[in-house]
Amino acid sequence: MSKKSITSKMKKSMLDMRKSIGFNFSIALILAFMLSSCYTSKGVDYLQSNQQTIILPLNKGEQYKIQPSDVLSIKVQSRDPEQTAFFNLTSIENRNFQANPASLFLSGYTVDPEGAINLAIVGELKVGGLNVDEIRDLVQVEIDKYLVNAAVTVQLTSFKVSVLGDVKNPGTNYIYNNQATIFEGLAAAGDLNLSAKRKKVKVIRQIGNESVVVNLDLTKPSIIKSPYYFLHPNDVIYVETSKPNIKQSNLGVLTLILSAITTTVLVLNFTTK
Repeated sequence: MSKKSITSKMKKSMLDMRKSIGFNFSIALILAFMLSSCYTSKGVDYLQSNQQTIILPLNKGEQYKIQPSDVLSIKVQSRDPEQTAFFNLTSIENRNFQANPASLFLSGYTVDPEGAINLAIVGELKVGGLNVDEIRDLVQVEIDKYLVNAAVTVQLTSFKVSVLGDVKNPGTNYIYNNQATIFEGLAAAGDLNLSAKRKKVKVIRQIGNESVVVNLDLTKPSIIKSPYYFLHPNDVIYVETSKPNIKQSNLGVLTLILSAITTTVLVLNFTTK
């Protein structure tokens, strides 16, 4: 067989291969388009409504009741800093150290299993089952026995929310806002992924000795009226993955295949010229 005949057959074989690859490439592009179009704005937008303005009443529910293992920050202020220093766990020297949750835990009052704290000089106080405002009033009454015109501030420093499931950054985040909403909790986790179920987001909340699990629809404005719209300390938010997520994973594989096919076509074009 002549060299010219061999070269002609090789070119014909390569041409057939390029046609086959081109066909597969087209099919892959169509599949990729179909998979990527699985997500629509109707499925991923929050608070969907045709109205220009929506006004809904907020349901803040019952104020959070302090439970065992919660950490409270209690500060006493008066005109005599030396006297108030006996009641405050935080000294001037370690004030700058309070920059993370661990330091707040060490410098606060941890509620024991019986729902009590041991306040300096005052002694043991039962705070379990009370909200922050009630605890402040309770501590104020006790401090007034020792100091004149003293001001007491009480804050919950162990306000943490865990976000799990189909979000960008799952994990536990500390929230320094007593009226944080579920959207703020999800924002702290980097927001939901495109493939997350927005119509069935679970909130797990501990109330006393029970855990309550509710499903929230983030696509409906009526979520604002839910008592679970505002987060409580130790809430867990779980976001499920929708079925298109499986297709989205396949799309990633297809992307790699498309890249390989594109490279092959370029190489064949270069070698046959």
